[in-house]
Amino acid sequence: MTATVALLLPWLAGAVWTYWLVSRNERWNWAIVAGHGYVLGLFIMTLCIRMWDAAGLQLQFGGIAGLLAGVTLLGAALIKLQPGQPAAAAPSPTMPAWKKAIIAVLLGLIAYRYFTIFQEIMLRPLFPWDAWMNWAPKAIVWFEHKSMVPFAAQQVWLNAPASELVHIEGAKNAWRYPIGVPLVQLWGMLALGTNDSTLIYLPWGMIALAMGLALYGHLKLLGHSTLIAVVAGYLLLSMPFINVHSALAGYADLWVGVAYGMGILTIMEWNASRSWPYAILAVLMALFCALLKTPGIIMGGFIVAILATTFFLVSRTVMIGLFVMLTLTITYAFIFGIHLNLQGIGDISISTNIIALPFIGSFPLQFHDVSIAMTNTMLFMINWNIIWYFFALALLISIFKQPAVMLYSIELRATSVTLGFIFFVYYFTGRYEFANDYTQVNRALIYAILPVLLLILQVPGVAQCRDLKA
Repeated sequence: MTATVALLLPWLAGAVWTYWLVSRNERWNWAIVAGHGYVLGLFIMTLCIRMWDAAGLQLQFGGIAGLLAGVTLLGAALIKLQPGQPAAAAPSPTMPAWKKAIIAVLLGLIAYRYFTIFQEIMLRPLFPWDAWMNWAPKAIVWFEHKSMVPFAAQQVWLNAPASELVHIEGAKNAWRYPIGVPLVQLWGMLALGTNDSTLIYLPWGMIALAMGLALYGHLKLLGHSTLIAVVAGYLLLSMPFINVHSALAGYADLWVGVAYGMGILTIMEWNASRSWPYAILAVLMALFCALLKTPGIIMGGFIVAILATTFFLVSRTVMIGLFVMLTLTITYAFIFGIHLNLQGIGDISISTNIIALPFIGSFPLQFHDVSIAMTNTMLFMINWNIIWYFFALALLISIFKQPAVMLYSIELRATSVTLGFIFFVYYFTGRYEFANDYTQVNRALIYAILPVLLLILQVPGVAQCRDLKA
């Protein structure tokens, strides 16, 4: 019973608040409420655990679930108090039988695939290296102590008195990693009364499906046909590496990819309709990104930056000017260096030798040629099906057919900054070794997949398949 409550209560909480936000006009549908609701609900749940612990209360499922239920009831009350009736969802028009048949086949394939993925989650103990080295230990320690006792650097732990509850983790800097994912694990442990159950990791399958629902819902709002929206969802949810990170639960990368992708989807809707609830959802997804993993801080910053670009009309002249200014700023930083001390935040240093950012770390800079590893990863391995071939083709077609549309698109901005960040990290920092040994670079590419897929859907021919009647 408690396992069911743990799985469904955050979803209900998030769905209620998502519905309260988006139902002010007809720019919403059930898939957006369900998809965004699941992710937002887990974010709210982690905040409830933090609040409970900050109040000095012993961590226990009943109390935190009661707090989350109260948050849910508050959202329901606000829906009830809204003036007038909530706007009806965007209509779902009829379609010919052959389209229904294709959709049924694709949905059947997705259902079968995720049935097998949930089987894997249920039958396999916690497997991935990083999961039991860097993420699960926090949740297990907090579960045993019924308190979010601190984790510290190795030297601090060595110098701490034996009576002090200070813990360390496997990786050198894991003690300071964001704690969103351990809190998701902790929620399941508190509900089940044990840290040794595969039910704890069901959200890794659920969050992938939530991403598919959100993609479908947003594509429908943006005018794509039901068939195209379902095909896009199938392409996303059938990607081998997305499946791997659901079935081999425990990593944080899928969570960052989902939160970031949903942030980009909400920005696209905000840019199309100027419906302010979607701008709020984008900011919430940025915050959730930053609370999941250290690269999530960067990805959350990208969401905020891309959202900021939508608040002013960007002409070609302005875009060229901004590009020139950015180029000059980067050139200045790497030639002369930049060092800033921000009170309460930390030091920012950028030069030809090093880049140091608050909350993220310090990284010596040196070029490393990882082209073979990147080419193998994106083009010759089977982790991403053939999406990178589609991506290259989409860019070529768009450059010749509709360069202006592509130039101003949210999809291009998101894809550019995301891939730019990934390539910079592996070509210029010590992380290059994790590209050459293929242990990390595939995980990082999860962040870019949804923006890349959205960009492919902008290609002339695919974009023209938009048809609200089908």
